[in-house]
Amino acid sequence: MTEATLTRALRAHRRSRPWRAPSTLTPAAQLYWAAIVAPAVLVLERAFTAEHGAGWTRFAVLAGAASVAQLSSVQLARNRVFHPAIVFVVAGALVLSPAQLVLMCVIQHIPEWLKQRYVWYIPPFNIANYVLAALAATMAVQAVEAIVPAGGPRDAAAGVAVASVFVLVNRLLLAPMLRFARGVTVRASRLFAVDDVALEIVLALMAVPLALLWDRSVWVAAFSLAPLVLIHFTQRAAHRLELASETIGHQNEKLETASQLVIERSTAALEALSATVDARDAYTAGHSRRVREFSLALGGELGMSNDELELLSQAALLHDIGKIGVPDSVLLKEGPLTQSEWLVMKSHPEEGARIIERLGYLDEVVPAIRHHHERLDGRGYPQGLYGDEIPLAARIIHVADALDAMLTRRVYRDDMSLEAAIGEIQRGSGTDFCPRCVDAFERALTAGLAEHLAPVVGGVA
Repeated sequence: MTEATLTRALRAHRRSRPWRAPSTLTPAAQLYWAAIVAPAVLVLERAFTAEHGAGWTRFAVLAGAASVAQLSSVQLARNRVFHPAIVFVVAGALVLSPAQLVLMCVIQHIPEWLKQRYVWYIPPFNIANYVLAALAATMAVQAVEAIVPAGGPRDAAAGVAVASVFVLVNRLLLAPMLRFARGVTVRASRLFAVDDVALEIVLALMAVPLALLWDRSVWVAAFSLAPLVLIHFTQRAAHRLELASETIGHQNEKLETASQLVIERSTAALEALSATVDARDAYTAGHSRRVREFSLALGGELGMSNDELELLSQAALLHDIGKIGVPDSVLLKEGPLTQSEWLVMKSHPEEGARIIERLGYLDEVVPAIRHHHERLDGRGYPQGLYGDEIPLAARIIHVADALDAMLTRRVYRDDMSLEAAIGEIQRGSGTDFCPRCVDAFERALTAGLAEHLAPVVGGVA
């Protein structure tokens, strides 16, 4: 797949996301939106009027990094998003004042807001979500500092607390909005799936070494973000692979559909060709269609599955397609055939099998076509198979083929009565015909097959 093709697929994927935001909110979503945004606005008002103190360099660096990271979010499978900005927000909760942290949450979303042009209610809600989650994380840090003595354990505990609280509060605030605005259930959103939550908490914990190393050296602190860069590019690569796999899957589905269409049209052409072969002789017109009907009646009595009956139907309909290679002088000859002419006539099962084999998608019906003139006693053709060596479908078609041949008038003989044809089938049981198939034929007669045979008797159906 070329880069341009993948890029187009990526854009199409983004446009077709199933959770695309609606342009308006439901009443429940409006109430929930107001309940989250209103307190965040009050917090922001206090943050703008509060004394911020020192630390503006840290604020500027973290706010800028968070803004860039927010623009670098990666859309993952199952409507998940990889948010690298969380590292800088959690770091801000550890090193900035609460007022600075709140302002940073606003600033980091502005570039994304301008770039993505989201529906009006999304940016305010996202900012409010981050503001409230960041405040909750700050309170978690304060609680740890009040409980745990100063030192390494307190720093580690504060880091775990701020990362866990921010992730969980962020998801707790987001879940109802997805449900009210887009009808996405908690299960479908996977907001609280263990693997997703654990991955984001681990990502948030990368802020701890960033915050602890900041006072020692900004450069060392920057190097601590190397895993974040690696994870980011890994996630982008994984997403592109997922997209490529999805695109290939869609292409395979289209190819399968096209292949199925080709098969259906090829099969229809073969059926038409089979009918054309039958139509070369006015006496055999409709022969293959009737053989199929008789064969399905016998197959049903033998307890064949639907798949087996489908294969039997195809084989029966195409069983004489090899006669396309038999000259009219032989096929339509009145009177007995010479030895050489009989050899030509006997070649039609093998020729029909070769025709179907070349197609490549009807291999399962080839044995029935090749062996539908075999006899149970081994005196059939083309290979002289005995008994159960002959495929069951071929044995069924042999009975059905013989029955239709006896019931229809041919250029070299008159048609038989139904009673005479039945007698011939029964007399040939165990020598010419398979006893199981003859028994099935007799059961089919009892079940009503004779009514379908009646129009055939005395002429061409």
